[in-house]
Amino acid sequence: MRTHRSRKGYLLWTPPFWKAQQKISAFRKQTPLKDTTAASPIITWRSILARNTDEFCRNTTIHGLKYINSRKLLATDRIFFGLAFLAVLCIAGFLIHDSFEKWNTTPVIVGLNPEPTYITDEPFPAVTICNLNQALATKVRHITSDTTEYAMLQSLCHRNSDVSDDEDNHAKENNWEEFILNVSQPCGKMIIGCRFGADDYNCARVFYPVVTDEGLCCVFNMLHPRFMYKKIVPLSLRNIWSPNTFKAINWHAELGFGSIRRRTKLFYPRAASGTGESLGLSLILDVQANDYYCSSSNSIGFKIALHSPNESPNVRETGVLLAPGLETKLRIDPSMIMTEKYLRAVDRKYRRCLFHNEGNQRLRYFAHYTQRNCNMECLSRLLLKHCGCVGFYMPRINGNDTICSIYKSKCVDTVRLHTIEDTADSCGDDCLPSCFDLTFNSITFSAKITNDGFENTNPTVANYTHSYVERSIAVVNMYYKDETFRAKKQTEFIGISDFLSNVGGLMGLFLGFSFLSIAECVYFALIRPCRSCCELHRNRPVSTLELMMVKKVEFVEHIQQAKENEIARWFHSEYWQYHQQQLDNPV
Repeated sequence: MRTHRSRKGYLLWTPPFWKAQQKISAFRKQTPLKDTTAASPIITWRSILARNTDEFCRNTTIHGLKYINSRKLLATDRIFFGLAFLAVLCIAGFLIHDSFEKWNTTPVIVGLNPEPTYITDEPFPAVTICNLNQALATKVRHITSDTTEYAMLQSLCHRNSDVSDDEDNHAKENNWEEFILNVSQPCGKMIIGCRFGADDYNCARVFYPVVTDEGLCCVFNMLHPRFMYKKIVPLSLRNIWSPNTFKAINWHAELGFGSIRRRTKLFYPRAASGTGESLGLSLILDVQANDYYCSSSNSIGFKIALHSPNESPNVRETGVLLAPGLETKLRIDPSMIMTEKYLRAVDRKYRRCLFHNEGNQRLRYFAHYTQRNCNMECLSRLLLKHCGCVGFYMPRINGNDTICSIYKSKCVDTVRLHTIEDTADSCGDDCLPSCFDLTFNSITFSAKITNDGFENTNPTVANYTHSYVERSIAVVNMYYKDETFRAKKQTEFIGISDFLSNVGGLMGLFLGFSFLSIAECVYFALIRPCRSCCELHRNRPVSTLELMMVKKVEFVEHIQQAKENEIARWFHSEYWQYHQQQLDNPV
C-alpha cells in the first residue's frame, strides 16, 4: 500500500526525479570545463599595423616603398632606396612649397580684356582748367600791405609776407575759399567759347568753379557735389548751376552708367558722342595777360588736367600747360583697369587693390574711393597731425578743421613733399589702387594762331586783334581717336585648379603619387586596422570564467527542462491508473 506524503516531498523521491539526477551527473562527466585562454596567440595593435604596413608597401603605387620593405634585398640596397626616396621627397616638397607661395602671394595677373571697350559706354574725361594767374590785378589794387588779405595774397602767389601773427588774422584766413573766389578770374571770363559733341554751350553753365592746389579753376563733366562728397561741400560748389534737361547720376568705374544709359541720353557726367575733333570738346580760352598779378609758374597761360569724373583734380603736379597764341590738339588716350569679381575672396594685401565698397569705408570726406581721393584725405590727416591745420584746397575731414596760415607754409610744404625725418608716415599702404579705375592720358600737338591775312573759321577769335590773340587767346580741342580701346583686366594668376595640377604633376613625376594613393593610405592606416580589431574582438577565445558561466546557465536550463518532462509523464501515468481503478471498482 502506497504511503501518502506531501506533494513536494513525494516529488523529491519519485523515480523520474532520481533518473534526472543520474542524467545530470552523466552530463557533468561528459562535458568537463576547459580553459582555452592560455593556448590562444596574443594579437596586438602593433602586429596589426606591421602587417598592414607590409601589405601597403608591397601593393602601393608610390615608387620605392616596395624595395625599402622587401626582405629579399640586402640591407645596403634597402638603405640606398630609402635615401633615394627621402631625397626625391625633399625635392618634391621644396617645389610644392614654391608653387604654394606663388599661388598664395601673387594670385593676380594683369592682362588685356579680350572684349573691346567703347568710348560711348564710358564718360568723357572731367576737364579742369586753371589760369596760371592767381589773382587779377584790377581786383587786388585796393589791398594794402598791412592787411591780412595782403598776406593771403602773397601766400597765394608763393611769396613771403611781414604781417603779424595774431588771432584776428587766423580768423580771417579761414575764409580762403571766399577770398580766392573774389580775387580770381571767373569761369565765364576764362572760357569764352565751348563746343561739345557738335553742340555749342554757354560756357558759364557748363563749367563751374572749384578751388584746387592751383587756386581757382573751372571744371567740366565732374560728378555733382551731392554724389562727390559725403557731408561737407566746398563753398565754390554749393550753388552750382544744374541744367534742367540733364540728369546728374552717380557714376563710378565699377558700376558704370547702369540702366540710365538706355533710358536717356541727357545725363552727366556726359559720355563721348563719337571720335574726332568735331565730336570732342573744343574750348577758346582768354588768359587776360594784361590783368596778370602773379603766376604759379614761370609763364603765362593755362594748366589743364584730365581726370576721372569722380576724382579730385591734381592740377599742380599733373596738369599740362597751354600757351596763349597757340591752338592745341589734345588727343585723349583712355586707360581702364577691371578686376574679376571672384578676386574679392583674395586678401587685399595680395591683390593690391580695393573694390568700391571696400574703399568707401576708408574715406570720410569723399563719397567715391580712388587712389587720388584717398591720398588727399591721407595728406589732410598728416597735416592735422604735424601742423594742426589743413591746406585751403584740402579736404576738411572733421568739418571744422583750421586752415593753415601763411606762417605754417613751411610745415605744409614739408609734409606735402614727405620730407619729415622723425616719422614713417606714408599713404602708400593705406591708399591702394582701385580695382576698377578709369584714367586719361593725352598726346598734344600745337600750332600758332593767327587771324591776319585770311578769313578765320572761328568767329570768336576773329573779333580780337592779332596782337591780343597772340598774347591772350588759346584754343584747345580734346577728342578721341578711336571708337574702342583695350582695357586691362586683373584675373587669377594661379587658381586652385592650377595649383592642384602643379602639385599633382610634381608628386606624380617624383613619387608616382596620385589621389588614389591617398585612398590607399587611408585604407591601410585607418580602415583596415579598425576592421581587424573588430574581427579580433568578435573571434577571440573564451576565458574559463566565461565558459563556466555559460555552462552553468545551460546546466540549470537542462535540469528545469528534465524536471518538467519527468513530472508531466508521472502525472499522466498516475492519472490513468486512478481512472482505471475507478472503472474496475465502481461504487
